[in-house]
Amino acid sequence: MFTLDDINVEAVKEAFVKMHEKGIIYRATRLVNWCCALNTALSDIEVDKEDLKEPKLLRVPVPNDPKVKD
Repeated sequence: MFTLDDINVEAVKEAFVKMHEKGIIYRATRLVNWCCALNTALSDIEVDKEDLKEPKLLRVPVPNDPKVKD
């Protein structure tokens, strides 16, 4: 069952509000690993981190992308 289906949205919102009020969950400012090619967030374990001294264009591989030739 998808939690954001119309039938579930209100129950999910209510559950999150209750958990927040009880201090079980909290909201914080965090870095999000966003993939523009896949249009989704990525887990930290899916990301290769590299410290850059200045801006740099990087090629991002996309699995099964027909536009990318091996």
